[in-house]
Amino acid sequence: MIDGGIGTNIKSLNQKTLSALDIPVPSGAEQTRIVDQLEAMDGETNRLASLYSRKVSTLDALKKSLLHQAFTGAL
Repeated sequence: MIDGGIGTNIKSLNQKTLSALDIPVPSGAEQTRIVDQLEAMDGETNRLASLYSRKVSTLDALKKSLLHQAFTGAL
């Protein structure tokens, strides 16, 4: 591909060179399997993000409660 380009400083690619490239493409079944895996990972990512968001909210509420108790002498 590099040797077939033309030009002085920057070699250019033409349609003939690009058409000759062999680009591997997974089979339809493999593509479906990959999509299924990505969708499962997306669902798990969303579930974990929601869980962590709830945990951060809970920790924030705990912090506020402890600070309130500390400043009111309840600790």
